[in-house]
Amino acid sequence: MSNKKIFISAGEASGDLHGANLIKGILEQAPGVEIYGLGRQRMVETGLHCLHSMDNHSVMWAETLTRIPALWGVYKDCVNFFQSHRPQMVVLIDYAGFNLYLAQAARKLGIPVVYYICPQLWAHGAWRVKKLKRLVSKVLVIYPFEEGFYTRAGIPVRYVGHPLFDELAKRELDKELIEKLRSGGDSSGTKNSTLRSPHSAFPVVSILPGSRSQEIKKLLPLFLKAAGLIRESLPESRFLISCGHIDHLPLIHTMVKRYGLDAETVVGSLGEIIEAATLCLTASGTVTLEVAYHQKPMIVAYRVTPFAYFVAKPYMDTPFLSLVNTVAEKFLVPEKFMYRDDYHWVARQALELLIGEGKRDGVVQGLKRIMEDIARPGASALAAREILGMV
Repeated sequence: MSNKKIFISAGEASGDLHGANLIKGILEQAPGVEIYGLGRQRMVETGLHCLHSMDNHSVMWAETLTRIPALWGVYKDCVNFFQSHRPQMVVLIDYAGFNLYLAQAARKLGIPVVYYICPQLWAHGAWRVKKLKRLVSKVLVIYPFEEGFYTRAGIPVRYVGHPLFDELAKRELDKELIEKLRSGGDSSGTKNSTLRSPHSAFPVVSILPGSRSQEIKKLLPLFLKAAGLIRESLPESRFLISCGHIDHLPLIHTMVKRYGLDAETVVGSLGEIIEAATLCLTASGTVTLEVAYHQKPMIVAYRVTPFAYFVAKPYMDTPFLSLVNTVAEKFLVPEKFMYRDDYHWVARQALELLIGEGKRDGVVQGLKRIMEDIARPGASALAAREILGMV
């Protein structure tokens, strides 16, 4: 497949990770293919000829209008590339708002488009599926229930599995750090050999407020206030706070100080923070699948402004907020879409899982069952094979 060109567009950090694994899969199966597009450091390191780094173009919907000039320049450069280089395929990874414009441009030029890790139209905006049908040649989906959704819409589809599990399968956790986090030892390096089981009388609650500053500002106060109520009922409980990026550390420290919670903040090491936990208080999104992978009970919250709540609520096409419950097709873990800090609800649900062994065991068994169904590595290689088959 020498002289063949594939264009790949990924805007988010998670898309960059999955894009890098996809590029690796493509080049392993067809070393002569040239890969161009938009991405970040991991995709570049794996073999992407990058037109624009997307490090500074990760935006939430509320910021989109302020970033139109910068994104317009990126878009125009992509269209020029399509016209001058004529790639055999355009592959879009998540990042729906921008990528759908690229799909439209490629389609006008007669270039096939594959959407890998599709917009969650089954959850909100199902009416947009007609637009997607006009723009894409095929969708590669990562959840089993998506296959039926797109089949009913008349879009060629293949379920390839979730690339997250490719990453988790090869990840090696730091067992010493897990022991320190569980036991309350100094996780900065001082060894403490006292290991307490997460089922012991010393529960560890891990708080996962999200990877964006906007998420942290909305969710961390909710979780900190709930943690205060949990500690009132279980004084021996300990709290860990996940900080995905060191830039967010001052923000987290300020909030923890404001609410007066004795908690340890850990930068990175998300897998270890989850594995050390008896229970997780978490944002919605892919992180809930990682918590489920470790078979840890969780409380899932999604916090928006009152205005956004009442605007978005009528357009939610699924009864479930979290991916875990969506895959399970039932309310396996407690979840809530809220416009105010209903921390009493979070604390109440958490205490039921921390104290009620029967309920906790039921959740763990449910998580185990859904992971047996979907937690299989190989998604990136299968997606690469599907794309090369079309090229």
